[in-house]
Amino acid sequence: MASSTKHSSDHEEVILQGLLAHFSNFNYDKAKEHAEKERDTSRFSGSTVWQSLLTCVTQLAATEKLYMNLSFLTAKGFLRKESSVRASYELLNVELGELGTEKKKTVSNNGNASTGGPTSSGSPGCDGILRHLCSHLVLFIKARLQMIVFYERLIEMSVCRLMNFEELLSHLIDVSAKNSRNFHHPLLTPIKTGFTYECDILIHLLRSQIEMQCWRFLPSLLHLHDAHSKLNSWHTLVQSKETKKYGFGSSFLKSSPLPALYQWFWQAKAAFVSKFSLYFHETLAAQSSPADMKALISRQGQACDYVSKIQSFQRRSDAASVCLVFEAAGVEDYQGAGYHHPEESMPPPKGLDSYPAIFTYPPTKPMDRWPSIVMRVSDRSNEHDLLDRVVHFYDQQVGSTYFLCRVEPRITFVAVFDAKKSEKDNYIRDFVYDLVMQLRCNKVFANLKPK
Repeated sequence: MASSTKHSSDHEEVILQGLLAHFSNFNYDKAKEHAEKERDTSRFSGSTVWQSLLTCVTQLAATEKLYMNLSFLTAKGFLRKESSVRASYELLNVELGELGTEKKKTVSNNGNASTGGPTSSGSPGCDGILRHLCSHLVLFIKARLQMIVFYERLIEMSVCRLMNFEELLSHLIDVSAKNSRNFHHPLLTPIKTGFTYECDILIHLLRSQIEMQCWRFLPSLLHLHDAHSKLNSWHTLVQSKETKKYGFGSSFLKSSPLPALYQWFWQAKAAFVSKFSLYFHETLAAQSSPADMKALISRQGQACDYVSKIQSFQRRSDAASVCLVFEAAGVEDYQGAGYHHPEESMPPPKGLDSYPAIFTYPPTKPMDRWPSIVMRVSDRSNEHDLLDRVVHFYDQQVGSTYFLCRVEPRITFVAVFDAKKSEKDNYIRDFVYDLVMQLRCNKVFANLKPK
């Protein structure tokens, strides 16, 4: 009897291992097909628990496919259900929960397993293993529901003027921490690994945004590097004969059979690397040639070469200077541009030095206009205007025109002209506003929502 139980449990474990392996490389249709086939094959020899679990795995494969393609974020329409993905997970949560808790009913008062049910694959020992697995899957379903709430909150925040990355990061870390020790059964390693990669990559991407907002070179670089490394590790895991031919350039993003959420991670990383290459352009340019910098950005697929865009705008508009200005006052442990030794301390900047130029083109900082620029950037009466629109100012004393718009809470885009420019100059206003919106990265997160 013991050998029969072991034989049946080994068979079922091998089947489940194969099914969940399909989850790891996003072959949900194949997982669903194989689960249905196994359910039909074992209809007269398998236990009721095994049959029910296979049905749940079939449903889970279909729901996971919808989740990874972000179907839960599609716009709600007339007569459209609130969220079929959420409803499917909640139904699975109930069904798997009932299977997992049935274990109590199969144990007699003296602690011995009851002998009811089939005696082959339906042995109490085997059913106990399957029910234990169900209880782990319930925790995975709950984690998925928590992530749906997170993504919905992320989409809601993407329409705000400035996204609160700290709030999003705190929310995500809480979800990750709550589930770090859950659904750890060895058979569930494929879905546990995928969930961990998803959370870890998102955490590094959000942290890179927070560090860039404070113009911290090394922490920004490390978080982008960690996100990139984990994406590569995840890609190695999901690669199959069908996907090996795809790289991560523009062709990958246009024609990849991989799910939308997975593709979005690569797109977001590329967008943040582009932003990083602008914010720390001076530091990076000192270590490589302009050609190498351009090649690096082009390899990011759908990334944006901000430096080239600004240079083209400056030439076409005849701007005297185009700058990104950082407000360093009040930034904890501010050390300036580039890498600094962790134990190196610097006195806090004062006066005009509290407003360094993150980027300027032409490369020479416009020192004669810097007091006027700082005065406009630091004018709190314009705070809401700077966040909402491009602010225009003409200085009659020196005959200069300024266009300003806030990118981040501490970073402002400024275009300076040596002539009087109309406030209604559409080319200048549109370029400044569009560039600022792109650097805020709200659209990167809004792009999670399927069109």
